[in-house]
Amino acid sequence: MDPKVLTDVDRELGVDQPTLLILGRPSCDDCQAFYARLATWEPPVPMEVLTLNLRAPEGAAFRKRHSWVEHIDSVPFNVLFVNGEPVDQWAGGDVERLMSSLNALEV
Repeated sequence: MDPKVLTDVDRELGVDQPTLLILGRPSCDDCQAFYARLATWEPPVPMEVLTLNLRAPEGAAFRKRHSWVEHIDSVPFNVLFVNGEPVDQWAGGDVERLMSSLNALEV
């Protein structure tokens, strides 16, 4: 599943289906490795995977709208949204953690 770039930072995430937002940077090796692992991964439920470059204009706008982003110390940083609300968040490119989070959902 290839992540898509989040371009509308005002969009409510995870409304129609679970949505994983991966915050990172193109120069982040761990981010690129995570994207490569996700490219061959099949989610257990229908979901959307989005990326957001924190150094792009959209990333700056997202940071302005979501003050909690300022406290992120490492990327990739993942936030799983369900029904418009964040239900889990973690640092690192851990597909097993993502699977565990999805399996814990009742969607």
